[in-house]
Amino acid sequence: MSLLVFTLFSCGSALAGCKAAPVRLLELELGAAMVTPSAKLDFDKNKVGYNVEAELRCNFKSRPFDIGLRIDGDTFNRQLKVNKDLFKFRSLSAMVVFDVNINRKGVFSPFIGVGVGGGLTSNEAMRFKDVVNQPIKETVNSAAFTIMPRVGVEIFHRARVSLYYKYIKNTNSHFGLSVGYVIGGGRK
Repeated sequence: MSLLVFTLFSCGSALAGCKAAPVRLLELELGAAMVTPSAKLDFDKNKVGYNVEAELRCNFKSRPFDIGLRIDGDTFNRQLKVNKDLFKFRSLSAMVVFDVNINRKGVFSPFIGVGVGGGLTSNEAMRFKDVVNQPIKETVNSAAFTIMPRVGVEIFHRARVSLYYKYIKNTNSHFGLSVGYVIGGGRK
């Protein structure tokens, strides 16, 4: 984690004096992602889930940085083979995001960034303990700190593809591959 923070600040410091292509001030990204749990824990089967996201970013004029607010929600399932118990893991988070853009002038603009904020988690278990095999539903809700390092590329100043790791409690942490569409922003 400290390596990621060091890398971000190193890139930021190196690019601070660089003039980037002038860009529009605000942009909105709407996207979706495939997510997979990062830790197996004591489960037999981890299933791929999904994430929906919205991110409003403010671009720094003539500098390769942007800062924004990201709101997203995600869900994925895990299962135990022994008794067929099914566990649903959901989270809703709000984060401040910061990105360093490498090449805003080109068709492909790589970026590296981090998001920090908070979230709400909901972990639901469908347990089959009953004699007649009726499911018993148990839910645990909690608040949690969230951090999300990411790398990606913006294509034609409209499409963004990113790979990220989102830490929000050990049970809800996951990797994601996100695809988004950017409204606004782009070069002037």
